[in-house]
Amino acid sequence: MIKIDFSCPAAEYEVRGIVSQKIYSLKGSLRQTTNQFTIYVRDCGWLVQTIENDGSNGFQREVGSTNGVDIFEANLNRYFASSTGIPVELLDEGIDGHLWLMFASQCYWGSQQSDRLTPVFDWHASVGAYPELKVSAKWDLLNGAGSLPREVLYLGEWGETNGLYTATGTNSIGGILIPGGFVFEERHFGPLITNSFVHEMTLRKRVEAVVTSVHAGCSRKDLIPKIGTAGAVLIDWRLREPSSGNYIPTYRLQTNQSWPTIDEAKQILKTKEIAEARHAAKLLSRNRTVNHPKIVFILMSIFVVAPPIFYFWGHKTRQS
Repeated sequence: MIKIDFSCPAAEYEVRGIVSQKIYSLKGSLRQTTNQFTIYVRDCGWLVQTIENDGSNGFQREVGSTNGVDIFEANLNRYFASSTGIPVELLDEGIDGHLWLMFASQCYWGSQQSDRLTPVFDWHASVGAYPELKVSAKWDLLNGAGSLPREVLYLGEWGETNGLYTATGTNSIGGILIPGGFVFEERHFGPLITNSFVHEMTLRKRVEAVVTSVHAGCSRKDLIPKIGTAGAVLIDWRLREPSSGNYIPTYRLQTNQSWPTIDEAKQILKTKEIAEARHAAKLLSRNRTVNHPKIVFILMSIFVVAPPIFYFWGHKTRQS
């Protein structure tokens, strides 16, 4: 039974539920995960919180954004920041993108000007791969522009459906329609497991989400993850330069109160690089100081040992 609470304005809401995912390999093996989730939404800001049910301890993860551009993630004691606006996962088994698309993407659809979309389910479109990746798509929204999706189809090169999201039922809070759950399937063209000589569109991934409660109002004050402690390491994709190759700027957070803006992050990184340069120079100077006596000793040894050697060598040569 779904519980719906109308105690707060419908411009803010929370969605709770359970999401399960199955990923099939070409050889027929299966990876399966189940997570509890809570989606917090306030206007265009959102936060996705998931807790993985691994049979023992829950593994909590939070991803959120307040401006539709900068995305912040807390994953155990690891912290990440990016400016893609769309939470495409770095790993194939990620589920945050699915949940954001179906429960928190209303502002994204309100500003959509093209039929080419970022495939939120495909890690190849992540900030760690090719975030500019777009594919042709079709969609149907629950209540027109600016509402959540009823169905989204991501198309392949020949118009085939590679990814399909379908809402399963709806909930309504003050005129805002929210999916009662969804099913996502990703398919690709490849050989059948039962007969490798036959190729067709085969199921590669299936995600199923069931909403257990919907609440009007957002109980979360900040729609970005909490920072555990000062000194935590942040991997900041926002500062990555195209010419820097695989280098991703990384630094320690100076406080556990707030995430740095891009300008603040640049200053933190600059301070870090200056400190590292000074430390490297100090080590180089120390090595030179340490090696100087060794060099002097070697030179003195040469001057002491060389004359007798040359004397005996010359004496032997004359005798010959």
